[in-house]
Amino acid sequence: MKLSSIQDMETDRLAALHQLQILDTSSEEDFDDIVALSAQICETPISTIAFEDNKRIWFKAKVGVDFVEIPRDNAFCSNRMTGGAPIVITDTHEDELFTDNPLVSGETGVRFFAGIPLIDDDGYTLGYLCVMDRIPRNLNNNQISGLITLAKQVVILLKLRLKIIRLKKSEEEAHNSNQQVNTIFHNSIVGVFVTDEKGKILQWNPKAEAIFGWKAEEATGEYFPEIFIPERFRSQQLSRMSAYEEGSEPLLNSTIEIKALRKDRSEIDIEFGTSPAIINGQRYFISFVSNITDRVLATRKLDEQKEFYENILNKLPADIAVFDANHKYLFVNPGGIKDPELRKYIIGKDDFEYAEYRNRDKSVAQVRREQFMEIKKTGKEIRWEDTIKAPDGNPITHLRRIFPVHNEKGALSLVIGFGVDITDRKVMEEKQTALVNQLSAQNTQLIDFCNIVSHNLRAPLVNMSMLVKFIEESRDNEEQMMLISKLQPVIENLHITFNELVESIQIKQDHEIKSESIDLADTLQRTINGLKIEINKSQAIITTDFTEASKIYFPAKYLLSIFHNLLSNALKYQSPKRKPVIQIATHLDKNSIILSVKDNGLGIDMTKHRDNLFKIGKIFHHHPNAKGFGLFMTRTQVEAMGGRIWVESHPDEGSAFFIEFKNQLN
Repeated sequence: MKLSSIQDMETDRLAALHQLQILDTSSEEDFDDIVALSAQICETPISTIAFEDNKRIWFKAKVGVDFVEIPRDNAFCSNRMTGGAPIVITDTHEDELFTDNPLVSGETGVRFFAGIPLIDDDGYTLGYLCVMDRIPRNLNNNQISGLITLAKQVVILLKLRLKIIRLKKSEEEAHNSNQQVNTIFHNSIVGVFVTDEKGKILQWNPKAEAIFGWKAEEATGEYFPEIFIPERFRSQQLSRMSAYEEGSEPLLNSTIEIKALRKDRSEIDIEFGTSPAIINGQRYFISFVSNITDRVLATRKLDEQKEFYENILNKLPADIAVFDANHKYLFVNPGGIKDPELRKYIIGKDDFEYAEYRNRDKSVAQVRREQFMEIKKTGKEIRWEDTIKAPDGNPITHLRRIFPVHNEKGALSLVIGFGVDITDRKVMEEKQTALVNQLSAQNTQLIDFCNIVSHNLRAPLVNMSMLVKFIEESRDNEEQMMLISKLQPVIENLHITFNELVESIQIKQDHEIKSESIDLADTLQRTINGLKIEINKSQAIITTDFTEASKIYFPAKYLLSIFHNLLSNALKYQSPKRKPVIQIATHLDKNSIILSVKDNGLGIDMTKHRDNLFKIGKIFHHHPNAKGFGLFMTRTQVEAMGGRIWVESHPDEGSAFFIEFKNQLN
């Protein structure tokens, strides 16, 4: 057997011995009689009832020896595994284990030993019934049988002792339990009373006396529903008791709030709960009562105040919300959410749950969560603007403000938020900003316009003036008709130039143009169809990749113009060394879409022309149709919608134009 198992068994054996509470006790007649009878049966001068403790052998009863205990190491049978069989040593001098034992070599001079193990019901050897002699000898069968019988009698006495100990313990525990119950009953902070199954009061504690004004001796014997429940609620309480009796009461062991009567017949509000109990086959009801009159009055006042303030908050045009310390909604007024069902739904939830429920973008919820965590961290008021898109696609902007409310311990208890719709103000501010930008840019536009007029219109006007003079001086009709025919192309060219100038100016002034969702592939195809002849003539190859972004939010006529200008330039300024290859693609960049148009044409000397790329009337290659309006018009259209355009290019390597369309992923 493993050492750990032996140690565990020894621990359990000692526990079984100690629970008998027999060690170091006074002598008892029953045990003394047994050792005396053992010595008489075996005709030995020494007999003992010994219990084997941790380090000692203690004698409960003894004959022929004076000592009360000996070291365990000196015992003849200590730690022997006998299986319950008697231990007999006929001559200790012939057993080398005992020749040096103090009981053998000392004054006691033991030469003969016999011991019967005292084994309990769990198989633990608690001690021994022993007989000893000072001369070598043996026992006959009758003597051994008698010893075994007496050992059994000792075990019976031990069992009886254990039963008595346990019975006393149970009685003590019951007494203590009864005292505890009585203490709890009489010192309970709530009223407690006990009734029989008919409602007759049997017990009534001091708190019940204080609540109802009836002393225990006055209340005992009264029927609770008849004396303490107002008549209008009495039938309800009686039906509840009947339901308890039938075992069908759904509110068993729960509480209700009802009216009750005091001794002076005044009404109070109580919280009342009843639990049935079966004691000795008899049904009883244990009832618990708390006076909640003050709480009911306070709650009523709070409800009235809450209704008063909510009526005010619900009529304010601003949206107002109240959150708990975990960013869950406690209140939101109609200014925040008009639909009453949605207002009811959002209570106890956060912005993420609400956004998911409404199938809305969670980015706004994320911003609000970040602001909430900031106010939780700093304890200071925060203001910010957030913008969302309405169902019609137009932005709605709110000026928001949240501030913390702390309890008396300084911990965050509430966060109150206000929101004011500033969309109209924002639109007006944007219009004012645009107007200021427009006015500040007018001088530059006027200078550009004057330069173009002086450059592009002067030559046609001079030609027209000369032709008119020639017509006036000519007297030959045929010559006049020939001169008039030359006047028509000059007028048409002047008309085209003038329209282009006017259109470029109008783009910067057109602040009311509406954006819409546009399919890039469809718009590009319309442009390609318009440039079909030039594309076929040049054998140009056009590739597209709109995988990352196939649609943009932009004015349709501007996008069509941008595609036309960039593609027509790529065809116009193609390299004579190679067929034109035009690559058009989009990719996402945070909240923007980048459109790229790349070609392998003549390219642009960026060192020379970087500052003049998008100026009106600037051209970079000699071409009969170059007028310097296309890139100027494209930049004007892009910047008018808040975007930006830039180019990367090298001479004879082609050009790559990039346009950023902002605010595309809301």
